[in-house]
Amino acid sequence: MVLEYVRPWFLVIFRLQMVIIVLMALFWIAGRPRPWSGIMTAQVLFFLLCLQAIPFAWNNYAAYETTRIMFGHLSIALGISWLLAELPHFRRVAFAWLLIMGYVAVFGILHGGVGPGAVVGDENDMALGCATALPFAFYGFERLSGRRRLVAGAICALLVTAIVISFSRGGFVALVFVGTYCWMASRHKIRALVVLILAIVLVLAISTDEGRTGESYWERIASMFKTDEGTAEQRQFLWSVARNMWKAHPVLGVGGGNFTFLVGQYQSTDYEKPEFLERDWSGTVTHSAFFQVIAEQGSVGIVLLVYIVLAHFRTLWRIRRAASAPGVPPEVRRDAELYGGALGGAVVGFCAAGTFLSVAYYPYLWYFSAMAVALEAAVRRQIEAAATPTTI
Repeated sequence: MVLEYVRPWFLVIFRLQMVIIVLMALFWIAGRPRPWSGIMTAQVLFFLLCLQAIPFAWNNYAAYETTRIMFGHLSIALGISWLLAELPHFRRVAFAWLLIMGYVAVFGILHGGVGPGAVVGDENDMALGCATALPFAFYGFERLSGRRRLVAGAICALLVTAIVISFSRGGFVALVFVGTYCWMASRHKIRALVVLILAIVLVLAISTDEGRTGESYWERIASMFKTDEGTAEQRQFLWSVARNMWKAHPVLGVGGGNFTFLVGQYQSTDYEKPEFLERDWSGTVTHSAFFQVIAEQGSVGIVLLVYIVLAHFRTLWRIRRAASAPGVPPEVRRDAELYGGALGGAVVGFCAAGTFLSVAYYPYLWYFSAMAVALEAAVRRQIEAAATPTTI
């Protein structure tokens, strides 16, 4: 996570990510016990779906690159589901993730909304990353105590500030959905409402300056709703291209990473403006994770993606239900509420921003769903240990 999000140059130059990915897969194969669930099965199947497209895709290298990326996500996800299946380990890594994203937020604030690079490189990517981390900060402030609570509260403010400074419309959508989810899922509605009001006041206070385009923050956000002009209309046009690709390749899609190379062949003629009829849109992206998967991985891919999302929330529901039973240790109940809420909000943020961003092959959904698998195993182990009589 440090290599991927903080990107310290003195470590990045050694290209350790691939070494870690390969070793993680090998250690997971040799390790015991290894929690498993339908989520991990779907992740493996999605990787195999990407793999099978390599020899058949129009651009074989793009399909290979997508498969390589997904192998990395799958390897780390397997490691997460295995290594974090103990609550002490889970707590440490979750707090480390929060600190890492706090650093990313500070970096974005100091660099005009741009992140350190890779999956948090540009403004939209940085805002997406901060939006997925925000529920961890929110529930950390609500559930933790002492210095960790203060740290979570400070990082919460930093994340909100970074999202606004990015001027990302996808980031704003994620911020709204994450805030709504956190309030609705919280069992301390009044306390959560106070935190959300403070966040709204913070947004209003830092959204008065003009951004890179010379428009105010709220002018840029309002442009999302002008669906018959600008980027909103272009996005709808590209979504129609994705639908055309799906119609031509409904089962397995055109192959990972191939949308951008095939746009020109599937351009819709339903748009009458010259920029849509006369311009070749090859080289553009879908601007939606879901349309990206529909076009590139077909019906099989979108079914697997939706299954992972739904199974993620069902897993979180089982965790919170199990932890609410009588006799469960208070710290286990607290962790189930804290991390269950945080993981739910993180995926809500990813899906909300992903509706407008081409982030289908970003690691967030794979990591967070694997964390849900690990958390369920960890909570059940603690509940079973508490229910087992101690032998003297």
